[in-house]
Amino acid sequence: MKKKNTFRLFEIFTLIALVITVGCSDDNDELEAWQVEVNEVKAATLKYQDVEVATAEGFFDASGFVPNMGHHYILPPRIDGTIELDKPEILLYAPNASGAMEIVAVEYAVPIEDMDNPGPAPEGFTGEEDVWEINPNLQQWQLHVWIYKDNPEGIFSAHNPTVGSGN
Repeated sequence: MKKKNTFRLFEIFTLIALVITVGCSDDNDELEAWQVEVNEVKAATLKYQDVEVATAEGFFDASGFVPNMGHHYILPPRIDGTIELDKPEILLYAPNASGAMEIVAVEYAVPIEDMDNPGPAPEGFTGEEDVWEINPNLQQWQLHVWIYKDNPEGIFSAHNPTVGSGN
């Protein structure tokens, strides 16, 4: 009897996996390339929903709370001029209603060697949807991606009015 139940569970889990796989591939067929990449970034950064995981890996709060952005947790070795979508240089956190830190976005940062001639924006996501900005104070190209908190100004906007003032 136990063997039969185990086999039945295996059949159920296999069916569920098949439905999920087929459903995901159909969804991805309707998405633009940059949207698929955004989904991949979210999957790669899910572990950072726990700020303790980020700090254990070496990320630290470099900014304190910035209104409409949050706390910028950076990992300096990643700020090397190389874009790896699954390894953002910066994670943005904001306190939730109970005061716990909640991830709201990821950010990419690429150093600019010559601020008088910064060159074109880095190649990030496929297509032209991503909006890179120059941060003259840090001498970097930067790209915010609001994958954990909806942004009425757009997923690649630098600021998110729903993040608020940090109070």
